[in-house]
Amino acid sequence: MRRFNLVMAILILLGATLFANQETFESTARFLDLRTLAMGGAGVALADTPEALYKNPATLYHHSLPMFHLGVHLSEDVGREVVGDDFAPYVQNPSNAFEILLSNRYIALSIALSNILEERNLTPEALYFMGYNESRIQLTLSYGWPIISLGFFARGGNRSEREVELRKAHVLTDYFRETMFERYRGGTSDAQLFSTGVGVLLTYQWIAIGIMSDSLFSYDATSNELTLDLRDLYTGLTVGIAFSSPIYNRNNELNRIVFNLAFDLTNLGDSAERSINIGIEGKILFLSTVWLALRGGYVEKRESDSPLFAIDGTGTITFGLGSQIGRVNLAFATLYSLKEDNWRLQAALKWAL
Repeated sequence: MRRFNLVMAILILLGATLFANQETFESTARFLDLRTLAMGGAGVALADTPEALYKNPATLYHHSLPMFHLGVHLSEDVGREVVGDDFAPYVQNPSNAFEILLSNRYIALSIALSNILEERNLTPEALYFMGYNESRIQLTLSYGWPIISLGFFARGGNRSEREVELRKAHVLTDYFRETMFERYRGGTSDAQLFSTGVGVLLTYQWIAIGIMSDSLFSYDATSNELTLDLRDLYTGLTVGIAFSSPIYNRNNELNRIVFNLAFDLTNLGDSAERSINIGIEGKILFLSTVWLALRGGYVEKRESDSPLFAIDGTGTITFGLGSQIGRVNLAFATLYSLKEDNWRLQAALKWAL
């Protein structure tokens, strides 16, 4: 009976998004945890945080206890040139997201809602944006053994758009009203989001290897069919390796300093989105549930006509801070684009039951 219910849940999720398009890498990245972003987007082989299942579904198996998470994510561009009469320079291209995660060792369900404001237009009386609302639901399944684990995910959702007005005297209140309480007022459908994928995680002591593809099935708009093609698997293929120092020493005592190093090759078969991702994290452990982390990374796209392992300095440098006190997790990430000379700040607050 349990297996029957599980299969039905997958079919319902797939059926609800049958007429959808493949989800892009950029739209997926908006829902990644800030730890991954601060580490240059690397982490397909890291399984030590619950949010790792978005990077590799096989990591779910390594979290044996049931989880319930609530999260809020805020993001904003900084460092842009400000016009002299700009009455709201602190509102450039903001975005926010709210997420719920329910899981045990073998199955996880997450629901996320996000809003992105783009195409900023300043007038003397108001700010105008094109607002994009995204809704996403993801089902993740995982199973494994101490050394190897396997995972599958199905993700579906939709995206709508509408014009947003922020009045000069009510910028912040209008922002929260338009993006949260009235997010669906007058919106028009822009796109349907859909992707499925598989992942594998190999772990042994301090080293791990992760393999994941988010292009398990492709959608044919002409025949309205989902098809499995090995070329699609390669298009969204990510391969990564991670090195982690032990949390506990040989006497089962907590190590005060822990390091994680991750290196990923992302979207190997996509000539436009192929990238190299490097990340490092140093964590100070006061208690197992009280810690402070410093993170850094680098991500750079390597198109098909560029050497895969070369770096030309046109990527994005990432920094971040993370902390946990009991059941509350707070994270910050800063992304600096060397190519566009643009900064983006992000903050996230999560609470676990």
